[in-house]
Amino acid sequence: MRLPSDLTDAEWAVLEPLFPARSHRGRPPLWSYPQIVEAQLYLLRGGLPWRMLPPDLFPPMTTVQHYFYRWRDMGLWRSINHTLLMAAREAAGLEASPSAGVIDSQSVKTTESGGP
Repeated sequence: MRLPSDLTDAEWAVLEPLFPARSHRGRPPLWSYPQIVEAQLYLLRGGLPWRMLPPDLFPPMTTVQHYFYRWRDMGLWRSINHTLLMAAREAAGLEASPSAGVIDSQSVKTTESGGP
């Protein structure tokens, strides 16, 4: 690991099956999925804009951005979040999916004006 935001091999082993398979058409990719994900995690962890990605440590900013938006549009981040949430619940000895939810009325905002 080069940076605190880098993935360990065990973490990548959990995430890898969730990513789409690489196409065998066209030229071979220059950057691996772990390199691209680590660049995205670096930006997210630091709260940095795309252009602040160090070019000597990570793939080009345009490549990292392209994959981020592509994976977002195909629902990959939502799928990863859901899978990790279920795994965390099971590790805590709970059912993978909650059977009930609680909403605190103090937390739920309503409109200022009354009405039906």
